[in-house]
Amino acid sequence: MNWFERLIPPKIKVRNPLSKRSVPEGLWRKCEACSAVLYGSELERSNQVCPKCGHHMRLGARERLRTLFDEAEFTELAASLQSTDPLRFKDSKKV
Repeated sequence: MNWFERLIPPKIKVRNPLSKRSVPEGLWRKCEACSAVLYGSELERSNQVCPKCGHHMRLGARERLRTLFDEAEFTELAASLQSTDPLRFKDSKKV
């Protein structure tokens, strides 16, 4: 504390930035279209569709299968199978 702060105490107290409360990862998500902040479980209930603007978020393959099948009642065949590239395709977007 410097001499000026001892003379006139500050009215705004600065908190230690390390003492912030931690928020679990994935609790809140931001809509890419309307920038609305959405609660994670609400977004899951709406199948990754923004309730404010109707924008469809990305669904991964496993998440999409979970919505299609009843309570994971499916068996995955040849899970280790990988696709081949017989035409030697060059992806211009990848560096």
